[in-house]
Amino acid sequence: MKRGSIFPLGLAIALIAFSCQSAPAAPPFVDFKMEEIAKDLKIGYAVALADFNGDSKPDIIVVDKHRVIWYENPTWKVRTIISGTTKPDNVCLALLDIDGDKQLDIVLGADWAPFNTKSGGTLQWLRRGKTLDDPWTLYPIGEEPTVHRVRVADLYGDGKPRIVLGPLMGRESTLKNNWMDGRPVRMLAYAVPEDPVKGSWKPELIDESLHVVHNFWPIARGGNGGGHDVLAASYEGVSRIHWTGSKWQTQHIGAGNQANPKGNRGASEIKLGHLKGKQPYIATIEPWHGNEVVVYTPPANGAKLWERHVIDSELRWGHAVWCADLDGDGGEELIIGVRDNPNPKAGDKHTLRCGVRIYKAVDGKGEKWERQVIEDGGVAVEDLAAADLNGDGKPDIVAVGRQTGNCRIYWNNSK
Repeated sequence: MKRGSIFPLGLAIALIAFSCQSAPAAPPFVDFKMEEIAKDLKIGYAVALADFNGDSKPDIIVVDKHRVIWYENPTWKVRTIISGTTKPDNVCLALLDIDGDKQLDIVLGADWAPFNTKSGGTLQWLRRGKTLDDPWTLYPIGEEPTVHRVRVADLYGDGKPRIVLGPLMGRESTLKNNWMDGRPVRMLAYAVPEDPVKGSWKPELIDESLHVVHNFWPIARGGNGGGHDVLAASYEGVSRIHWTGSKWQTQHIGAGNQANPKGNRGASEIKLGHLKGKQPYIATIEPWHGNEVVVYTPPANGAKLWERHVIDSELRWGHAVWCADLDGDGGEELIIGVRDNPNPKAGDKHTLRCGVRIYKAVDGKGEKWERQVIEDGGVAVEDLAAADLNGDGKPDIVAVGRQTGNCRIYWNNSK
């Protein structure tokens, strides 16, 4: 595949936390150029960036509705991993060397049916062939209704990564009762069996207390234990799932948006970032599929909940979050993907469309942020990720679209 056209992106809008009002235009704090490498996706559900061919350059792996494909860096030649092999829709992926050959395999969630909470939802892993062009082989792992997100985490700090599955809804829950009836969501972990092809994949329940878990993210566990805890975004808000040494425990650490208890509420997307000086912050979209970009900062004076700061409310259906140091100043900026255009009939008063936005903390505390819009209307973001694609030491951004069906790279040209 030939490189697409590259366009400069320079739209910048500053926004101060708490006000949710656009401040006067400010110069861009990061310079990006856009390159579109694909526009034939049915639905770009998920994207991951990793070296797939051993040349030390991150490639782009995309989960499409009926396919899993990857684009080879730097030509962006597209290769099909599977097509039509799973029951649609394919919806999520994680990368892990499952068979021990020192090459990444793919963990794939499919049979995505968000309103079927009784059956369906498949989890499988894909093993590559002898060459990059050979067919991949699919092996089943398990089933869980409304399979939605999958990650890899060292849950016990033993150096053995496990596959963590997060369904969206609880079993037997219903739209009529806002997904609060039936059972809570079953967060499951799978250890890789000694024989991952013929062996039995046995799920371990790590939490069953949350409702509508739209996303979760492994984070490094503090202290000397090593391993990972899990941050989860749900109707309940923000939670930390962690191993105490004897049992799994879920701690409520963020309130979420609870303005509409009988509708979409809580939190949706979630990531952990760090400001200058390494102070952590948690970034979310709120409520579920919501209109707010929210940052949580560590609690003061012994409070149990992290402090909640709304830094933007001019969006419809935020659907992706990432944190990366885009300008090289030691603090991680916040990257947000917006899926839908504004709907005046639904009360939207802003005019900013779907696309990609970045936010920079300006106070050192994570309470006040500036906003820069780097894509306004060109990609209906279903997912995005950031990594240094060209080896210049600066993270670039890759976004995949739902309604727009495209994949775009935003090259970081900051000096």
